[in-house]
Amino acid sequence: MMDMKSNWTMLFNGFGFEVSRLDGKFDLQILTEHNRNFLEMLLGELNISFIIVGDILEIHSEEITESSWVQHLERFVDGRTETSFSPNEIPVNKLDVYISGLVMQLNRLGCIMVYSCDGHECRRPYIYFETADLARMGKSILEHAGLTVKRQGKKLTFLTDRKKLPTAAVELSEITVEQARKIFLVKDELINKAKFEDTLETVLNIPGVSRNEGLIRAHVMKGLEPFVDNMMVDHYGNILAEKRFGPGPIVLLNAHLDTYEDIVEYREIIKNEEIWSSSEGILGADDRAGVCVVLVAAQSIGNSDFKGTVKYIFTVEEESGLCGAREVAESFLWDVDMAFVIDRRGTSDIVTSCGGYEPFCTSEFGVALERVARGAGYNDWRTVAGGSSDTAIWARNGIESVNLSAGYQFEHTSDEELDVAACYGTYKFLMEILSESRRVWRRIERMGRVS
Repeated sequence: MMDMKSNWTMLFNGFGFEVSRLDGKFDLQILTEHNRNFLEMLLGELNISFIIVGDILEIHSEEITESSWVQHLERFVDGRTETSFSPNEIPVNKLDVYISGLVMQLNRLGCIMVYSCDGHECRRPYIYFETADLARMGKSILEHAGLTVKRQGKKLTFLTDRKKLPTAAVELSEITVEQARKIFLVKDELINKAKFEDTLETVLNIPGVSRNEGLIRAHVMKGLEPFVDNMMVDHYGNILAEKRFGPGPIVLLNAHLDTYEDIVEYREIIKNEEIWSSSEGILGADDRAGVCVVLVAAQSIGNSDFKGTVKYIFTVEEESGLCGAREVAESFLWDVDMAFVIDRRGTSDIVTSCGGYEPFCTSEFGVALERVARGAGYNDWRTVAGGSSDTAIWARNGIESVNLSAGYQFEHTSDEELDVAACYGTYKFLMEILSESRRVWRRIERMGRVS
């Protein structure tokens, strides 16, 4: 097929030179001095007739083909040292040719990246971002531009031919920072923090002391029903539910419905920025924080890359001695590969044993979860020994199990408080685990844990 001539806007913005069109001319104001000099040199090498007055570039030559432009760019590009520069100072000639435009536009829109590669025709193009949160935002924006991408922690891999990337970069050049944020709000795979807090406040205000969990059970079932294939209440009052998302690992998510004592009627939730407490009596974050995390995760999993089956267990009478968990039918647990309980005080704990003497999982499983956390930029999460919880019951059934911090402190007392930001962080970490669960599952298979 004959190579068609490309317009200058495509050649500039598609390949990393951030310019705007102005009455048939080009505004170079946003370019760094290095990139401006590089552009002038490139135009000279191509024998393009142009003049620059102040920040305005005027071209007098006819447009050239994209292949000619790329051919000359590749003579001067060394796309291996971009990590040495801050995002607003990256030299275009330090980026791979076909991905340079996207890198510049994503940085402009606030999705700060740290490394990129256009694949060089031998692998898929990819970009690494500073955090998983920025990678999620980048994914939303790139999908808006018509690209297909897969996220793994802080990394986005393009499932699109690299030669289509410059066209997407041009489209992104027409999006403002505010528009990018709105796109992210609409397309993000996660529930935003404001909606998360709404769910959290609701469950914190529903009574449900041990042996009297009827109201909170009814609320959870109503919220869970649209997101599961089947759901039941077992003979003891536990909620059991299941949702299949294709072939893959079978993952159990668990929190307990009961509180240690009654929530005082007409109490108020005191909100001191990110720290919530109760005006009287317990707050009930043990374990309503876990209930919230699991409920919101159930709403989000369908938007993620998770493939496999999720089982849910919301237990009763956990505070009375894990009574509800002990009554769950073993048949519901037979095929579960891994279990995640959200019922640990503090922040960023991955509890892998009871007191260090009763293991909940293998050390390799704990290490794999720490690796998931680091890969997403959630570097505070670490494996620790903890106390008794439903986790012990699932582990005794041969399931690789951990208990994750839910953000509360001083549980079972009137001083109980909840770090809402940390609780939301647990939700984000859980979603990263689910997205990576296939890789974790394969690690379990290699260890001989899956028959």
